[in-house]
Amino acid sequence: MKKAIGLFLCLCLVLALVGCGAQTDPAEQEIKDWTREGVFQDENENILTITWQEDGDEPSWYAGVMIGELMAGWKVRQVGNTLQGDLNAWDENAEPYNVTISEEGEDGLMLVVEGGDTYHFVPMDLPDATIFVSINVEGMGNIAYTEGEETPEVDPEYPFQSAQINLAEPATHTILAWPQAGNLFVKWTKNGEDFSTEPQITVLLDESADYVAVFEEDPDWQNPVMNFVGEYQCDRANAKVDCFGYDEAWITIEWGSSAAELTRWILVGRLDTETLTVEYSGGTESIVTVDDQGEESQETVSVDGTGTVVFHDDGTFTWHNDQSDSGEDMVFQWLPVAEG
Repeated sequence: MKKAIGLFLCLCLVLALVGCGAQTDPAEQEIKDWTREGVFQDENENILTITWQEDGDEPSWYAGVMIGELMAGWKVRQVGNTLQGDLNAWDENAEPYNVTISEEGEDGLMLVVEGGDTYHFVPMDLPDATIFVSINVEGMGNIAYTEGEETPEVDPEYPFQSAQINLAEPATHTILAWPQAGNLFVKWTKNGEDFSTEPQITVLLDESADYVAVFEEDPDWQNPVMNFVGEYQCDRANAKVDCFGYDEAWITIEWGSSAAELTRWILVGRLDTETLTVEYSGGTESIVTVDDQGEESQETVSVDGTGTVVFHDDGTFTWHNDQSDSGEDMVFQWLPVAEG
């Protein structure tokens, strides 16, 4: 009798496990339209916003996060019953911030960062707010805003690409759009309709709305590093300056200790057009060895070099390497292109 009962219980357990597997099979999962949007907050006061944007050729969902000091936001696509995307996709120089957002509980959201942490959000408690205004960008640009009619302060080091304003009663705000290097401001839209071609607008926020600053690439833009592209020399050291991105420099410096060995530095940084200075971090230093057949082998010594390169009007640049033991800056002279 006991054996029969045991076999019966085992059979029930197997059927239960098979049934559970069938319920969680992704292939049989019903794909539902995404409906959860608004402002969400977790226990550490991190914020996640989900909004629908009608702007552009392909209307889409937009996700923005403020997690600690991180601020990122960009379009996301629905994949199954989740929203997925790179919230740093608007910036070609930024590290990818790939996220997957899924529903959690009755009204919450779970955000999983690829290779990072998981966050649990619930709707932000805004009992008094009845006016919800989102501000976003399309293209390569930034925004700033303030209450009243004064010009908003711009923070070039930590710019905003999205913002959420929630009000209990109407109030006037001034909103400013400013492009990133190599781009132009085009217009503001409100709820998908053209609103203004002025980069700074002062508006009475008396209803919920979505404002989007639209930017496009400047066809006449030239990376200012173009003025300094070329080859340079300082004693036994050679340097080559190239353009990178919209306003960055890619500088390669080589110093040969012998015919078969040299040290190579690669320095990348943004050019400050006022001081003509490139302040770099993450510079790499490598030892390059050349064999008898002319083949190179490279051994990386450091990947965290810091310093500055300053260009001068006389065709020279000065390299200050923070890791240099000598404490002396190297001055490189531009080499004219030989006519062939």
